Amino acid sequence: MKLVTVEDLREGDVIASDVLLEDYTVVLSKGTIVKAPYIEKLRELEIFTIYIEEPEENAAPQASVKKTVSPPQKSAGQAAKTTPNAPVSKPAAPKTPEQKASVPPKAPEQKAPVPSKAAVSPKTPAAQTPKPADAVPKRKLSIEKVTILRDDVEEQVKNKIKDILEMHIYQQTEGLEKIADAAQSVIADILEEEEVVEKVYDVKERSADIYEHSLQVCTIATLISLKLGLTEKQVYDVSIASLIHDLGLRYLVVRYEDQDINLLPARDQEEYKKHPIYAYTAIKNETWLSDTAKEIVMNHHERKDKSGYPLGTDLVSRMTQIVGVCDEFDELICGIGKSRVRVHEAINNIRNYSGIWYDSDIVDAFLQLIAVYPFGSKVRTNRGEVGIVMRQNSHFPERPVLRIIEDKYGQAIHAELVVDLIKDTTVVIQEVIR
Repeated sequence: MKLVTVEDLREGDVIASDVLLEDYTVVLSKGTIVKAPYIEKLRELEIFTIYIEEPEENAAPQASVKKTVSPPQKSAGQAAKTTPNAPVSKPAAPKTPEQKASVPPKAPEQKAPVPSKAAVSPKTPAAQTPKPADAVPKRKLSIEKVTILRDDVEEQVKNKIKDILEMHIYQQTEGLEKIADAAQSVIADILEEEEVVEKVYDVKERSADIYEHSLQVCTIATLISLKLGLTEKQVYDVSIASLIHDLGLRYLVVRYEDQDINLLPARDQEEYKKHPIYAYTAIKNETWLSDTAKEIVMNHHERKDKSGYPLGTDLVSRMTQIVGVCDEFDELICGIGKSRVRVHEAINNIRNYSGIWYDSDIVDAFLQLIAVYPFGSKVRTNRGEVGIVMRQNSHFPERPVLRIIEDKYGQAIHAELVVDLIKDTTVVIQEVIR
């Protein structure tokens, strides 16, 4: 499937993924054939990007998407025996462009609308005089999403986490060790990506699902650990602890979805803040988990200024802080124990507590990896124009590439007008439009 803007939708296109409103109401379901009235309705609802099916999606070339490196089959015990002081290195064999499945495929040439008033033949006969370069229509800029894990790996690991944790009963931990395989899958997939710590990643806003939340915390924490040069053993401990850090939420009767726990009755607040203790108690005797991983699970809500819980200690290791930063961010965007906010608001919250709750270099590493304005975000610039974020610029999380869809007077712009905020430094994003 590919991601397109509503302006690029055509009658007959097939919806590849449910189209949702912010409250998760389904507007168009997967498999719907697009009609002209649907396009108008999407504009009215201010929905700007849609996944559609591609005819080539099931063709043989797609087989090249599969990676050539299989996830390690180490057990947790074997992983713990790796050289503790050796930094994690990437596989020697670089990936081919076809293997980078985290970036949605660009629109096929024949489907790209021609931004020219005159009809242009798709092929130029050999005898025909070539047109000047400025007369040749350019392909429309395709929207581009950069994710940490491949979609198939993310879905597979999330389902594995769910199956394992749902089978878990308090202090009956048979089968919980299988979570180690999920951690290894995450690490292996991340390490296969070329220049993995140099990219800017899109993180989606979503509902409060603790399994998806656990995986999201794991992937971002693993990236930060790699960026900060942690050893292989340390990266593994961070990854596996992230996957089970919220195990204690399964024992709560307090509702925590889209709830700011600080606004709950004192009794409910106290109960909610026990979930790290519940998780630690469940795993403290497990020999397949290191003491470091157990400490991360216990203290992932603690802060350097003693404002955290459950103990209010300032003895928070750097590895625990890495998980804490990622947990705080993801709780804010999916609404676990907090009221949901947009990605840029969650990022600003993390930035505000740099050096206070967490070491500043850990926050800096986080800020360099996560896009402030995810792909598809609708934003207003300092010139009063409205645009859609089409793609990110590496090393510049706050300076994406925009496609302008409205001028400063609110008039729709249907022509291809692209502004790269790295190239045009006079333009800045002033606000995100809901």
